[in-house]
Amino acid sequence: MGYADREYFREGGGRPPSRLAGAPVVKWLLIVNLGVFVLGLLLDLRGAFEALGCFTVEKGILGFQIWRLITFQFLHGDFGHLLFNSIAIYFFGAFVEQQLRSRAFLAFYLLCGGAGALGYAVLVSSNASYSDAGVVGASGGIFGILAIAALIAPDMRVQLLFPPVTLTMRLLAIIILAYGVFVVLSGGRNAGGEAGHLGGALAGFLMWKIPMLRQFLQNLARSQGGPSRKRGGFGIRITKEKKSYTRKLGPRIKDRGGEDVDVDRILDKINEHGLQSLTEEERKFLSDSGNK
Repeated sequence: MGYADREYFREGGGRPPSRLAGAPVVKWLLIVNLGVFVLGLLLDLRGAFEALGCFTVEKGILGFQIWRLITFQFLHGDFGHLLFNSIAIYFFGAFVEQQLRSRAFLAFYLLCGGAGALGYAVLVSSNASYSDAGVVGASGGIFGILAIAALIAPDMRVQLLFPPVTLTMRLLAIIILAYGVFVVLSGGRNAGGEAGHLGGALAGFLMWKIPMLRQFLQNLARSQGGPSRKRGGFGIRITKEKKSYTRKLGPRIKDRGGEDVDVDRILDKINEHGLQSLTEEERKFLSDSGNK
């Protein structure tokens, strides 16, 4: 059977799993973001929240108020800002959390968000034409999620809700990041925000590509304990054709140690140790087999 059909890729009873199954951090991020926004509206505290939590270069860096690298990520300018960020966290965050595991995902998300603030700071500090108006929102962490999703599953097919087109994860990331680069270089509207997006994406890329940083995530995942539950496919529909394999006749590859590795063994390894334990050959093989 195909790897998407295996027991540990499903919820009990054979029913399709919830998009948030195995993604408690994503669930709480959505709840906290909404709660902070609603509380600010009901108690007329939005101004106070932004005064205490918004990130600016003057306060966050020059004023050594480093908590703002975290708090600004839970504040949003308006309902549309909150809605679109929540959609992105819901669709992409659940996938990435199930690959990294919850503890590593939370650290990854917050670090990418903080890197987004630093990206904004670099732009404001290097160009006197930009005022230090401040930045709020979860976009830095979201763009880190987008970057690492494109690295983990570059050929995963993603059907957008609007416009209704299907792209690979790699192409989607390239288009969105290219737009951000264009806005920053051209000095367009929201260049500071786009600089924050790029800062978050760069952090996500580096945390996956630099061995020491990737090991940090892997150590967090291992410290969580318990079996790792993985599955494919979430909200922005990931379309894959299924292909059947058997242990005896299944496709085989060679890993770096020269031993035969089939689909079953790779999936058992993911279930026991997480996606981070795979070699590059195993990762590519699994991605290719899932899209055939």
